[in-house]
This record gives sequence, C-alpha cells and structure tokens, in this order.
Amino acid sequence: MSKNLNSRAHQATEEIFGILGVRPSGAQGDKVARAIEQVISKALKKGVERSTEAAMDACAADRGMADRVGEEIRTANKALIANLSAMS
Repeated sequence: MSKNLNSRAHQATEEIFGILGVRPSGAQGDKVARAIEQVISKALKKGVERSTEAAMDACAADRGMADRVGEEIRTANKALIANLSAMS
C-alpha cells in the first residue's frame, strides 16, 4: 500500500459523500474518516482474535506452541496497524 490508513479513510469518505451527492460541512468529513479508521482497526483486531483462537485449537495438544503462535499473530497485527497508520 502506498497510502496510509488515514488517507484511505478520507478517500472512502469522499466516495461515500459522492455517492450520496452531498458535501460534508465543517468537520463532518474528518469525523466520518475517523469512524472508517476505527471500523477497519476493529475488523483487524477481530481477525486477530479469530486467528488466535484457531491457533489455540489447532495446537491444543501443545499449549506452549499455541501461546507462541497466538503471540506472533498479535504482534503481526500490531505491526500491520502501525504500518498502515504510518505509511505515506
């Protein structure tokens, strides 16, 4: 990705307002963009939860391995969110 999460959220905001045929007034555009960012972040976190649960189930016989895989998934997600937020 060449644009950061904020830029993509603002782009999506412009598309949404374009579909609706209206222009945001005041800080409406920024508020909508923040809401989009939050939804994306929550979706990523939910994906991590599901992946972690799947890893725990798959590695049920080896709890240490399950914990390591789960931690790797959480670490990768944190890095993904940080990279999306920082890319320009």
